[in-house]
Amino acid sequence: MRSCLRLAASIKNKCLTIFLLGLFGSVSTSLHAQPSVPYMPGWQARHQLERLVDEAGLQITTTHWPLPSSAVQNALDDLSSDLPPSLLESKEFISEDLRKLRRDGKVDAQFRNKAEAPVGFGENYTPGSSIRLSSAAAEFGPDYLPIAARVGVRVEESPNSLQTAFTGLGKEGRVQAKLDDTALVTQISGFNVQAFAHQNWWGPGWQSSLINGNNIPPWMGVGIQRSEVQPSESKWLSWMGPWTFEMFLAKAQDPVLVANQPDGYYFIGTRMTLKPWSWMEIGLTRDIQMGGAGRLSGIHDILNTVFTGGGEHSFQGSTQQDMSNGLAGYDVRLNCPKGAPCAAYFQWMGEDSSGHSHLPNSFMTLEGLEWWSTSGRHRLFIENMQTYTDSFPWNPVKYVGSGYRNWAYPQGFTSGGRWIGSSFGGDARILTIGWLDVEAARLLKVYTGETSTALGSYDPNTNATGNLIGPHGSLVGFSAQQSFKWSTWTITPELAYTHLAQGITIGVNKTSDIRGGVTFSRPLGD
Repeated sequence: MRSCLRLAASIKNKCLTIFLLGLFGSVSTSLHAQPSVPYMPGWQARHQLERLVDEAGLQITTTHWPLPSSAVQNALDDLSSDLPPSLLESKEFISEDLRKLRRDGKVDAQFRNKAEAPVGFGENYTPGSSIRLSSAAAEFGPDYLPIAARVGVRVEESPNSLQTAFTGLGKEGRVQAKLDDTALVTQISGFNVQAFAHQNWWGPGWQSSLINGNNIPPWMGVGIQRSEVQPSESKWLSWMGPWTFEMFLAKAQDPVLVANQPDGYYFIGTRMTLKPWSWMEIGLTRDIQMGGAGRLSGIHDILNTVFTGGGEHSFQGSTQQDMSNGLAGYDVRLNCPKGAPCAAYFQWMGEDSSGHSHLPNSFMTLEGLEWWSTSGRHRLFIENMQTYTDSFPWNPVKYVGSGYRNWAYPQGFTSGGRWIGSSFGGDARILTIGWLDVEAARLLKVYTGETSTALGSYDPNTNATGNLIGPHGSLVGFSAQQSFKWSTWTITPELAYTHLAQGITIGVNKTSDIRGGVTFSRPLGD
C-alpha cells in the first residue's frame, strides 16, 4: 500500500517561513506570559467555547486541542463584558473550568463491561473499566525559567479489545498503568516547550478526527506549541488571525498483534491552525509513524523525515526501505452567513502523495453540519465520515485495503492497538447524528453505515487485506449518556449498542454488542 504524505517542497518552505516568523513575531505578544499546562475541554466546554468564538468573537481556534490553558484564559479576559446573558453564562462556564484546572485535582472512575463502541470527542476509549487521578496545576521555578506542571495517572484494562491475548501488568497486560493528563512546561520565545502525556483532537469533527483523536491512549512525548492563540502583533502574521502551531515526538505503546510489526515506533505530529477570517478556520496537519524495532530511527533519520521528503516507497520489495508511513491533509470550518447559529466543516486526509509534488491525495474525507440554539442549551450535528481512500462524496469508487494501513506497519495507523484516527477504522463509511443538551448534560448519538475493519481496535481477524471473518459490514448503533449531580460527585451512566451484519463473533469482538457503564467524577480540592 502506498502511504506517506508530504507537502510539496514549496509549501513546506512557506510553512517553515511562517513558523520562523511566528517564532519571532509572537515574542512581542508572549514575552511576559507564563508557561501553562495544556487544556483539553470536555464536550460541554467545547460547545461553550465554540459559542463564544462564533457569537462573541473569542480570539482562539476551536479545531486544535489541547491549547495552553493561559492562552484560553487570556482570550477570555479580552472579551467584552457587555455580552448577552447566555454568552456570559458560557464565559463563566469556561472560567470555572479553568479555575478547577489550576485549583483542584480530579478523580474519574469508570466502570463498564468489556465492549467496543464508537469514540467521539471527549469520550473515554477504554473498552472496560478505568480510573484516572489528576493533580491541580502548579507553577514554580525562577523568573528566568518558569515552569508549569500537572501530574496524572491512569489505570485501565487493556485498551486493545483482544484482551485474551495478554496477561499480567504493563504494555501487553490485561491491566495497564500509565501517565495521563500530565505535563511539564516551560516557555522560550513565545513557545511552550513541554514533556507531556495527553490525548489530542485535531480537526473540526464531533464524532471523528481522521488523523489524531480520542480513540487511543495518551501520547507520551515532547514537543513545542505556541503559548498564545490570539493574533500576532507582527505585520507579517496579523493576517492569520488567531493561530497556533504544534509539533511533538512521541513513542507508540502498541502491543505486537501480528508478525513483522516494528515494535515501539515513533510518532511525529505537526499541525498549524489559523483563523484568517471570523467565518473561517483552517487546519494543516501532518502525522508520521517511523522507526521501531528493525527500522531506521536515529536522530538523522527523524530530521530527514520531518524536514525533507524522506525516502518512502509505497510497495513491498522496493529497493529502498520506507523511511516512514503517515497521513497529511487539510480541514476547514465555515460559519453560516448573517450570524445564523450554524456551521459546516470538512476534513480531507490523504493516504498517499501525488507524483513529484508530494501533495496529499488518495483522500479519506469527513463532512459535517452543526446547529446550536440561540439560548446555548442545544447543539445538533450530522457528520459523514469515509475512510475508503479517494472517497469524496462525488466519487462512488471505494478503494479497499488502504485506509490507515501500510505494508511496512502491518497493524496500521494505531497506538495501544487502537486506530489513531476515526474509531470506525479504515475502509468505513459512517453517518452520525448527534444531539448535545448542555443544560441536562445529555449526549445522544445514532450511527449507520459500513466498515471493513474492527471497531475501535485493530483485529487481524477483520482486515480488508486478509480474511474478513470477524464482525464487519453494515453497521447500525446508538450511544447515550447523561450526567447527574450528587453532593460533590458527578455521576454519568452510559449505554451503547452496535450491530455489524457480517462476520462471526470472535472473543470480545461481537457482531451485536451492548456497552453499559457508569462514571463517578469529583474534584480533589476543597
